[in-house]
Amino acid sequence: MAKNDNEGGRGLEKKKVSRRYLTLFIGMTVWGIVIIVKMAMVMFVERQYWHDVARNMSPSDRTIEPRRGNIFSDEGLLLASSMKQYRVFLDFKTAQKNATLAQKDQNSKDTLYDRHLDEFARQMHEIFPRYQADEFKRHYQEGYSRKSHSWTLLPGVSRNTYPISYNQYKQLARTVWLKPKYEGWFYSKEEKISRKKPFGTLAARTIGSMYEAKDSARNGLELSFDSLLRGIPGKGHREKVQNVTRMVADVPQIDGCDVHTTINVDMQDIVEVALRRELEMRNAMSGIVVLMEVPTGDIKAIASLTKTADGQYDEIQNNAVKEIFEPGSTFKPVSFMVAIDDGKVSITDSVFCENGRYTGFGGGVMTDAGKGYGWLDVPGIIKNSCNVGTSKLINAAYKDNPQAFVEGVYRTGINTHFDMQLTGTAAPVIKKDGYWDATRLPWMSIGYNTQLPVINTLAFYNGIANGGCMVAPRLVTEVTREGQVIQSFPVEVVRRHMCKDQTLADIKMMLEGVVDGGSGKNAASKHFKVAGKTGTAQLSQGAAGYKNGKRTHMVSFCGYFPADAPQFTCIVSIRTDGGAAGGGTWAAPVFHEISEKVMANRNLKSAAEAFDSTRQYLPKVLAGDLNKVGLVLQELDIDNNIRKVVRSAGDSVWGTVASDSDRVVARPFDDMEPGLVPDVRGMGAQDALFLLEKCGLKVDIAGVGRVRSQSLKQNTRFHKGDRIQITLSM
Repeated sequence: MAKNDNEGGRGLEKKKVSRRYLTLFIGMTVWGIVIIVKMAMVMFVERQYWHDVARNMSPSDRTIEPRRGNIFSDEGLLLASSMKQYRVFLDFKTAQKNATLAQKDQNSKDTLYDRHLDEFARQMHEIFPRYQADEFKRHYQEGYSRKSHSWTLLPGVSRNTYPISYNQYKQLARTVWLKPKYEGWFYSKEEKISRKKPFGTLAARTIGSMYEAKDSARNGLELSFDSLLRGIPGKGHREKVQNVTRMVADVPQIDGCDVHTTINVDMQDIVEVALRRELEMRNAMSGIVVLMEVPTGDIKAIASLTKTADGQYDEIQNNAVKEIFEPGSTFKPVSFMVAIDDGKVSITDSVFCENGRYTGFGGGVMTDAGKGYGWLDVPGIIKNSCNVGTSKLINAAYKDNPQAFVEGVYRTGINTHFDMQLTGTAAPVIKKDGYWDATRLPWMSIGYNTQLPVINTLAFYNGIANGGCMVAPRLVTEVTREGQVIQSFPVEVVRRHMCKDQTLADIKMMLEGVVDGGSGKNAASKHFKVAGKTGTAQLSQGAAGYKNGKRTHMVSFCGYFPADAPQFTCIVSIRTDGGAAGGGTWAAPVFHEISEKVMANRNLKSAAEAFDSTRQYLPKVLAGDLNKVGLVLQELDIDNNIRKVVRSAGDSVWGTVASDSDRVVARPFDDMEPGLVPDVRGMGAQDALFLLEKCGLKVDIAGVGRVRSQSLKQNTRFHKGDRIQITLSM
């Protein structure tokens, strides 16, 4: 009986288990069928719908802006570069709409503010030393009391400016309030890429500028080479991985090319300072100076200053290439080059100059400055810049065929339209046809009835200096990308021979005479020979003409130096504001200052030349690697103690160097008294940074060049971690 009961119980249990498995099997089968049906619906019925959803959910393409290329000087110094700038706003008020969440969020902001206000103010003072910590604290207290959503990070700074540099922004990320995780909650940032010129307004109009709001070039080389500087944008999308959003490039951007110019920063500074000083002293309307290298035509400096409403002088536009003027007497060598080359005039010819007043050109009155001259030969006419003598000789030679004279002028190449690698350059106007009345040719011979950009006059004189070979003015030598040359601009020869060799020799002799006791004597130098020509042209007053209204002049001097082995050609042109003026008294002195300073910079004496037999020459040695200093001093055979203080010739031992009697004494930084601020004035940035950080100071650097000042006075006590700002300049 018991056995039957056990067998019945096991059978019943098996039936229960079987039913469970059956139920599970049926459920899984049904679920599988549902999945298959759903898959089929997605694949075939809802296919287009899910394609649209996927397309809408995918991150949209974003443009990746390329880096705009740099513009360099001939020494490789940055003239223009793109840099990121930032503005940061603090948010002291919650943006939550839900009352409960808003209260919680505001409490979190209040806690962060209360706990770290003093610490954050100190951190900000370290990053921006021009503000004190108390200034920052008061500024933030005011913003907090107003519960501002967008309170400026820096006090007293316009909301529309971007006052924070890239390096400063990187430092901000380490402060207690501006950690990356707080972005969008406790602070917000905006960035823009700005075009910066490390040398300020130096050659501003030649380098050019940008419409920052439109990110487009306005003028200068920035505009001329915009397509190469700009680069090619890429495409990408943003991805968020582990709460970090980053840009992923689908099509990489191609950064802009770098433009290498012929501008020399030192020479540009010399030119602008000399021109500005003369304009201010004379209260002139405007002035132009261009300095060119003779064999290449490279423009080493170009300045165009115009008087503004506030009495200052700024570069409003590049008048050297964009405006045309009647050149005046600087055109006389052109006239005589043509006449001598054609055999119409000889330098031995003489003419009576009518004592400065002549009415024989169809009733027009030709005058000379002062009392005028009597009999002059051709060199005397050029030397004294005699209008009457020039016009009488040229008119006698070409009055029957004036077009032959103009064709000769064209032959010199002075009528060439130089694009200067700049957009919007002006073309010369020298008409060779049309009606020739009795006054047109005589006045053309002395620089009227003709209009030229000053760069054309400069190119003509540069051709004389270059042995009769005229080359085109050049501002850019090459364009590179990542060190590879993309495009080069070789020297362009405009005229291989401007005239016959003997004609050229005659013209050069006469130009030297102008400076040697002639109208251009104020351009002369005691150290080298100078050749050139003065020019004074009365400017037309429009409808008032030359004789009525206010009389203004364009006075100039164009020449080259050293005359016996020309290296540079320079033109100085100044527009007067009425009254008496002359190229010899206004422009020639500027040429003199520029030529002497340029030659002084290029002809610095070497240490060997400075050595004498009675006292050893001890050069000034800056702080740095004592091993390298020792090698230089050894080559110069100068006594020093560097071998004694340097432990190993293979290691870099840094220190200061001073002159002691007749030897050089080195002092390693390790031997200096700790806790005292070192004197880093005159050092390069690398050396100063090494020394200050080795001492335990945190360093902020402003400017380029060598250290000119330091915020902590030398030999004063400091604490490790104190900040010091060093200011550099050229």
